[in-house]
Amino acid sequence: MKHIFVINPKAGKDDKVDEITKALKEIDNFEYEIYVTKSKGDARNFVKEYLESHDANIVYRFYACGGDGTLHDVVNGAYGFKNVEVACYACGSGNDFVKNFKDRVTSFNDLRKIIYGTPKDIDLIDVDGDACINILNCGFDGEVTFCMHKLRKLPLIKGPLAYNLAAVSSLLFKMNSQMKVTVDDEILFEGKSLLAVCANGYCYGGGFYCAPEAKINDGLMDLCFIKKVSRFKAAGFMKVYKTGKHLEDPKIKPLLIYKKCNKIVIDSNKPIAYAIDGEIFRKSHYEVKIVPKAIKFVVPTI
Repeated sequence: MKHIFVINPKAGKDDKVDEITKALKEIDNFEYEIYVTKSKGDARNFVKEYLESHDANIVYRFYACGGDGTLHDVVNGAYGFKNVEVACYACGSGNDFVKNFKDRVTSFNDLRKIIYGTPKDIDLIDVDGDACINILNCGFDGEVTFCMHKLRKLPLIKGPLAYNLAAVSSLLFKMNSQMKVTVDDEILFEGKSLLAVCANGYCYGGGFYCAPEAKINDGLMDLCFIKKVSRFKAAGFMKVYKTGKHLEDPKIKPLLIYKKCNKIVIDSNKPIAYAIDGEIFRKSHYEVKIVPKAIKFVVPTI
């Protein structure tokens, strides 16, 4: 097996390249390569080109060193190849995917525990050919993410503050969207809606537990869909939504559709914002499907 560390120098508060390099040198009899990304999307291209140009009979383990965006890129570069494992050294401003491993979250900050971890088959969500390892969110949620990326470029606005300010802005200016949602080839809903989440994992946005019943290896994705909500009700809804209690709240139940499924198609009368693992897009039609056991993900030792 070959070990390749893909480091995003812009992830998190500080450049981690020197820190990671030093830690790897201290591990005896361990051979590895390091690649430092140069721009957004570079990790995806590097991993894909590496696998295409190297021996297909060797297993390659790529370590995504950064946040959820870095992991997303590495997973997409590896998507479709059989001789690959993906690991995550969580050193970004947001690392929501690793929260699916409740008893090992801190282990994703320990290089030795990751290196000696065990690969497990996990599902991915295919979004028009792109791989999503954690969550796709659209509508109000997508607008919040879109706005958050803009705010993070401003001085002193980082992490949860950026998300909270983006939520307030979207609440005032980017509320309900027109959507038609088709689930497993049957129309589920058509009309105004607040948001839709297609989930493999259960947490995103720095700690919003949108899909509390989601599992990354059950061969299904969870749809959390919220119908049209007034601005007055939306503020209260977001408080409950963040804690993952929305499935059991009687006030939210009439507005909520939550179900497990294989395929979701979302249509809108105009392009709406959506995010795949935090990466933002705008489209008026997209198809989402679960791909069971699509990739081997390394679970660190405790």
